[in-house]
Amino acid sequence: MSSFFALIVTVCALTGECSDIMLGVYQTEPACNAAAAEQHVKGVCYPYKPAEDQQPTFKF
Repeated sequence: MSSFFALIVTVCALTGECSDIMLGVYQTEPACNAAAAEQHVKGVCYPYKPAEDQQPTFKF
């Protein structure tokens, strides 16, 4: 299984609330960094793990 990287930027509202926004998923970290440079954003590339790989938690 190959690793993917997500380009994440943090956006803050005037009220002070901040949210992390995923701009895209890339096959390699260099491709992710190149996309950030191309889009002129100060984003960070994090390893991406799809939610389908995670086990849900059920509480009854």
